Amino acid sequence: MPREIIIERDYALDADSHFARIVRYDELAEAMSGQVRYEGMPEGEVTKGQSVDLKLFLHGWLPMGRWHIDVMDRNDAERRLESREHGWMAKRHDHVLTVTPLPGGGCRHRDHLIVDAGLMTGFYARTARRMYEQRHDQRQKLRGQETA
Repeated sequence: MPREIIIERDYALDADSHFARIVRYDELAEAMSGQVRYEGMPEGEVTKGQSVDLKLFLHGWLPMGRWHIDVMDRNDAERRLESREHGWMAKRHDHVLTVTPLPGGGCRHRDHLIVDAGLMTGFYARTARRMYEQRHDQRQKLRGQETA
């Protein structure tokens, strides 16, 4: 049975600047450093209609298998990115990322996930939540920011 996960984090950057950074593949690799290393990561930015096949390595060395990403939508005006993903143990890993301005400055980054890993869904959901939270921690550390 699928599980829904929502992770939100506030950033000091304005919404447009933050979104412009997170649609770059090199930024994703940097934000995941120490957690997961990717082989086959494209260069440049995420584009609507793009399909990406990757190999994943936990902590940079432990093989986790393959991961597939289909970019369903990218809307820069709404600062919204949607993907359908699967691999490793996940039969389904749907991700909608939004960035919204906060009153007084900064922005809120929201990751909305729907995940399904069959009998392992509970474990996978906890692992995914922890991974996304650590990704935000790493982004803020790299940018020298605290949460807004």
